Parts: sequence; structure tokens; C-alpha cells
Amino acid sequence: MYEKRNPKARLLLLTSSVITMTIVTVGVVLVLIFAEISETWIRNLMIAADILAWVVALIAPFVRYNWYRARFTDEEIDVRQGFLMIKETIIPIERMQKISLETGPLDRMFGMSKVVVYTAGGEETIRFLDEERAKQISESLKNRINRYAVSKREQDMFVDQQDTTMNQQEESENA
Repeated sequence: MYEKRNPKARLLLLTSSVITMTIVTVGVVLVLIFAEISETWIRNLMIAADILAWVVALIAPFVRYNWYRARFTDEEIDVRQGFLMIKETIIPIERMQKISLETGPLDRMFGMSKVVVYTAGGEETIRFLDEERAKQISESLKNRINRYAVSKREQDMFVDQQDTTMNQQEESENA
């Protein structure tokens, strides 16, 4: 079952979009003021593009929130995101190498954190987690990785012992 999303994530995404669009709009206004664009249609196009970008920026956080899912099982992590281009990432426990907990300024403002899972092939970030839940997930994953590493090491030692025993038997037969 997928993890319940934190409702504060919508507000975090919206805040991030508003900050980004404010910076873009300031840039557009500065260009319109100082670039001395004489063509009216270019000025109107820039204004229309900025307005359209604001509309998208105000709608996108809600779409992203509704189309983001993360699931944690004993064997794997499954992260599904996207609306038009859907990306599903499944990371088996045995492929995980490192887990980190990250919290940016906006995350802290909304009491949220991210869990980053590192593998040999890259990393996957599980976003929009309540700080306490992120800590629980991080600790749980670390414990599972450690248990897997210990069992793998014990299994490798057993195989090495068997190989040594077989080699000794072959040597005694050849002698």
C-alpha cells in the first residue's frame, strides 16, 4: 500500500512555484523596462508567456501532489510520479547502499523531510514526508540494509568455507 501523502506537501509545492515564478516575473519586468523592446507584439508575447507560466505554476503543484506515490515493503521501495510522463522506480533492498535524510529551508518551514536512497546506479528521493515519518523510514531502511549485508557476508563466508573444504579434499585425493 502506498504511503499516505502529507497534505502540507501541496502548500510546500505551491510556495516553491510562487517563489520561482516571482523571480521569473521580476526578470521579465526588468527586460521589458531596460531592454527597450520597440515591437509591441514582442512585449505582449512576453507578458502573455509570463501569465501562462503563472497559471501553470499555480496548477502544477496540485497535479504533482496527486500523482506522487511512494511505497515501502520488506523487499523494495516503489516510487511512482508523473502525470503525462509516468516514472516508476523500484529499488530492491539488496541494491541500496546508503540512506540519507535531507531537509531544505522550505521543507523545514512545513515540517517535512526527504529520504534519499543511493544505489550503484544512482539515487532516488522520496519527497513530501513528515519529519518524524522520514526518520522512521530512514532508520527502518538502514536496519534492513544492515541485516541484508550481514546475511550476505555470512552466506559468502559459508561458501568460502565450502570451497576451502572441497579444495582440501581434492588436494588430499591427488596426493
